[in-house]
Amino acid sequence: MQERLLRVSDKTIIVGVDVAKKEHWARVTDHRGVDICKPIKVRNDEESFERLLARVEKIRTERGCNQVMIGLEPSGHYWKAFGWHLNLHQSNPVLVGVNPYHTKQAKELDDNSQTKSDKKDALTIAHLVRDGRYFDVYLPEGSYAELRILCNERKRLQKQVNRANNTIVALVDEYFPEYDEVWEKVTGQTSRKVLRTLPFPSDILATGEKNLTNTLSIYSSGTEGKVRASRLVEAAGRSVGVTEGKRVARLRLRNLLDELELFEREVEAIEVAMENIMDEMEMGELLQTMKGVGPVIAAVFLGEVGDVSRFNNWKQVRKLAGLNLVEQSSGQHKGKTKVSKRGRPYLRWMLFLAGQVGSLHNPEMRGYYRCLRERKQNPLTGYQAFVAVGLKVMRILFHMAKNRVPYDPTKALGAVREQQIAALA
Repeated sequence: MQERLLRVSDKTIIVGVDVAKKEHWARVTDHRGVDICKPIKVRNDEESFERLLARVEKIRTERGCNQVMIGLEPSGHYWKAFGWHLNLHQSNPVLVGVNPYHTKQAKELDDNSQTKSDKKDALTIAHLVRDGRYFDVYLPEGSYAELRILCNERKRLQKQVNRANNTIVALVDEYFPEYDEVWEKVTGQTSRKVLRTLPFPSDILATGEKNLTNTLSIYSSGTEGKVRASRLVEAAGRSVGVTEGKRVARLRLRNLLDELELFEREVEAIEVAMENIMDEMEMGELLQTMKGVGPVIAAVFLGEVGDVSRFNNWKQVRKLAGLNLVEQSSGQHKGKTKVSKRGRPYLRWMLFLAGQVGSLHNPEMRGYYRCLRERKQNPLTGYQAFVAVGLKVMRILFHMAKNRVPYDPTKALGAVREQQIAALA
């Protein structure tokens, strides 16, 4: 906080911008937060961008200032065209971001009013920058930009996969609620083929156990057969599922299965693109020297974090992921410590996944997980241990990327942790 405050001096011009789709509003203030000129309307085009920057540059020159700081809320996508224009502009303004939540909470400080307007928000943003309540905006370039886009697309498609899965399960629960007693994973590969041809109890009973056994054997390439068929027939015989509207429900189920498989193919295509970029990047190959870190985990780490050279400490990456610890305590009451979850959710998901995979496939992380679960003082639950292992993986990946060194299993845990693990053994 203090470092950010010191960057704002009496030689600084501050511009707060409230970004919208077609028209932005800008407020130009001095280092004390006093308006220098009237609010400026900025259209979302190059001519208007240049006009604003020319006016700000004129004010800077007239006042003998040496720095221009432009603050905005980097949420959504409307800000990106303006942000990139500023990033590449010859006047080289300092682009910073403010948290939209901070803007919402601070806008009543000046006039004690809930009134909201674009002009007012722009001034609030400028005041937050003045007070040091901002962060540097990072715009990834090159392979990092491509990985960021692929991460966002994979996240979007994975949501569609989950949505299709849940909708299929809901439909099956309606017409054949006993089905999940036979197949724990309703959308497994063999189960999908059954749902395409024999989705309802009446279909199962009409087919008969003998024919169903042969069908399952074909669908599963010989891994399923009589036992599963017998269970299906038994479940169908006592089913209480809905019997009306089956003709249309059958059509809907097939459409949902097609949709699910389409999204899964698209996720695979995204992951192939990630692997290709990882093959091109020296950093990608370096991170994958750690067992349990494959191309997808490495790609999401680099796509979400970006160039690690911009960080001084691994704790900054932890905060970026929203995994920094927070505590609610007051007086004699000491609250429970938990992670803040104020950060990049996809990076947080990736680190949790890295904790799970590392606990299975990396000997050092497996030992660390066991130590966290079985230690006498403050043993962690399985979920907590995966988060802790994921944080350990993150620290190691950060060290590898920052120093450009491959994974060294002898340095992964440290002497004290290794002694604790050995004691458990």
